[in-house]
Amino acid sequence: MRKSAITILLAALVLMSIAGERRMDQTRLRAQGGQDKSSAPRPASGPTQQEQEKHFSPEIEKFVETFKPGGEGVEGAGGSRAPSPEESLRLFTVSDGLQMEVVASEPTIRQPLNLHFDERGRLWVVQYIQYPFPAGLKVVKYDKYLRAVFDKVPLPPPHHVRGADKITILEDSDGDGRFESHKDFLTGLNIATSVAVGRGGVFVLNPPYLLFYPDRNKDDVPDGDPEVCLSGFGLEDTHAVANSLHWGPDGWLYGVQGSTTTSNVQGIQFLGQAVWRYHPTTKAFELFAEGGGNPWTLDFDSKGRIFVGTNIGAARGLHFVQGGYYIKNWPKHGPLTNPYAFGFFQHMAHSGYQPRFSQTLVIYEGGALPHYEGQMIAGMALTNRMQASRLVRDTSSFSTEDTDAVVLSTSRWFRPVDTRVGPDGAVYIADWCDIRLSHLSPQDNWDKTTGRIYRLQAKGAQPMKPFDLCRLRSEQLMGFLSHPNKWFREQAKRVLADRRDSTIVPALKKLVENNRGQLALEAVWAVNLSGGWEDSFALRQLSHP
Repeated sequence: MRKSAITILLAALVLMSIAGERRMDQTRLRAQGGQDKSSAPRPASGPTQQEQEKHFSPEIEKFVETFKPGGEGVEGAGGSRAPSPEESLRLFTVSDGLQMEVVASEPTIRQPLNLHFDERGRLWVVQYIQYPFPAGLKVVKYDKYLRAVFDKVPLPPPHHVRGADKITILEDSDGDGRFESHKDFLTGLNIATSVAVGRGGVFVLNPPYLLFYPDRNKDDVPDGDPEVCLSGFGLEDTHAVANSLHWGPDGWLYGVQGSTTTSNVQGIQFLGQAVWRYHPTTKAFELFAEGGGNPWTLDFDSKGRIFVGTNIGAARGLHFVQGGYYIKNWPKHGPLTNPYAFGFFQHMAHSGYQPRFSQTLVIYEGGALPHYEGQMIAGMALTNRMQASRLVRDTSSFSTEDTDAVVLSTSRWFRPVDTRVGPDGAVYIADWCDIRLSHLSPQDNWDKTTGRIYRLQAKGAQPMKPFDLCRLRSEQLMGFLSHPNKWFREQAKRVLADRRDSTIVPALKKLVENNRGQLALEAVWAVNLSGGWEDSFALRQLSHP
């Protein structure tokens, strides 16, 4: 521990002497929107191939050489080899009644970062192969928190410098449970972190941009160049950039930002952690809440409450409420946008397994694993496990109590970084599959040849037959609002939102009036998404039993 601390201290001192980093206080951040104007980025122009291959200025190259393989932040030096997909399965211990399956692996999938299911049950995978350095940019200095300052701001596609990231679609076309078909929807992306299908195309989070690729005929080929929906997300720290797109029940597209990037989006300047949202019709951008650990992944429960992963302590995550301020415990996390906020909420209190944190989570409401219904299932990349935790009401929020370690691996290569519940009710796990995990060293010595996607399901589970919700009439989609798997309820509402079919609004309102509990809530959301929200309707719901 002493040697590691000395290494970190020396690294910071070297950086400060090389870069001449000046103290960045809160006044300067608000005045300049959190950007270091002394090295004002300029639009990217076409670099030569040789320039693209060099990530650093000459001074920074000298610093990077001080990080030798096997040093702080570089794990697995010395010839460690990733277990094969088949070997990996033998290294898992899984809870009784469950089983793990490999549904995709290298060479088709490498460094999977984000998973998303579309209305046909196809699995979209973001491959974060370009990480950690954006193509075509050069680090001109690091600040005292090891955040990079680049020489320019990258242009959006199609004028960008092509990177190695891609978005791949996996499909089980014959219903045998295997994703035997795969195609790339996009290649050449440059630090792409998330994908979401909807509104006649595909949204791609590719900091500093949120992009929309139209695909009106659904042939999995973009109809043209992307629309830039948002710009200004920070890039200083590519393990803390904006990530995790997720459709909300209100029709907004939600995402999170990590702890150590600086953003200025539509004039809203913020440094560090936040939950944000974008409205695809009005084009509005809002900060939903601020603070957190290093947020990665976001999920809604069936009541519309938001839960987000974290990298702090032994916590299981945060329960975010709109307008809330949450923990900012280091100077590098920056101030809250409200200078009159005199405190913040902490993580959900936790009891159970203590070592380290849960940076990816889902609230399981898939119907196929009844023992875990309503529980949080979280990936713990540092300790190579998937942990289930019960949510317990605690004042106006929740606390968490661990129940089962649903998956344990003896392999240090198992790094669960994203988790999703599929249409079959199984839990799908994106495995980064790398012996290295720490981000401290700026050396790009990550293993980019490996990647796994696992399916955690009940033993004896049967695969689903192919389906396509977009082929159903709006009246048929209404029937899915009572489906036991939350995934189908969310997808039905998303397709209804795409259509804005006002002809079904009367039937949806009747569904609200004639029902109680979850079905009534789902129908209320569907009324809004279908364009039927009116003040008179809203007032009546205030007295809904």
